[in-house]
Amino acid sequence: MPEMFRLLDSAQLQTAREAMAATPVAMAALDGTDRLAEYTVDPRQWVGVNGNGMNTVDVMWGAVTKGKQVVSGCGSTDIALHVIEVELVQRSRTLLADTQRSAAIVAGRSRYVYCGYVRGLTPPSCGRCVILAGQPCGSEPFERHPNCDCIAIPTSKTPNTVLTSANEYLDSLSDDQLVKVLGSRANVRAWQDGADLNQLINAYRRKGSVSAAQLYGRRIKYTTEGLTKRGLASSRMISAGYAKEYVKHGGRYMKVDRPRLMPETIYDVCARTGKDPRQMLYDYGWIL
Repeated sequence: MPEMFRLLDSAQLQTAREAMAATPVAMAALDGTDRLAEYTVDPRQWVGVNGNGMNTVDVMWGAVTKGKQVVSGCGSTDIALHVIEVELVQRSRTLLADTQRSAAIVAGRSRYVYCGYVRGLTPPSCGRCVILAGQPCGSEPFERHPNCDCIAIPTSKTPNTVLTSANEYLDSLSDDQLVKVLGSRANVRAWQDGADLNQLINAYRRKGSVSAAQLYGRRIKYTTEGLTKRGLASSRMISAGYAKEYVKHGGRYMKVDRPRLMPETIYDVCARTGKDPRQMLYDYGWIL
């Protein structure tokens, strides 16, 4: 443990230094103005604490607690050690990402007090992060999923670069990389045909929201996202005749009575029937 914390402290210090060195360069490039710092920032202040000010010892020891819970639940030692390993990696990555974000914004505001920051990608990035690229952030840190390595880019403007623009980032990827980000080759084709990126990514927002089933003797792929009365897809499906009405679903929620087909199934249907896939993508709410 002492050796691990020495390494972690060193990584935090290096991360804070790099963030403060990169910030004025990034601001000059993005804002078009080279600003002088009004005060000196000490990178050592980020060593030993995480994003919300907790001591790193307490944060990392939580991984050991997780491992002990596995043992108390009759899990094997090997499983417990694996859980501890995964937790230590995730906590370290999140801690260093928060160090970068915090140091960058302090360094930015030392040059411009009203400086904000936008979410920047660190390729390769997942779909959830891609649709949030370039999103402005104020005093609140942006949310992260486990192992998220997005960075904060201090700027007084909204930059348009491959790291902060979802479409520019996707345009820079190969076909195989696009499949990994968007989930399937059909989703890539749909995006290229004009489908909204947020609709495609948010279809997978909840675990199990995209499923396969047998319907009318054929295998279909569908999502449960966007089917409530507030969803774009539900109103489109009713207007196009692909759904009839809203039905009670999960207490107070009302959803349409038919599944929302994923692009994969839409392209399959169109190949068999000769229908226009773009029209079906529109009718199912994929194209805005």
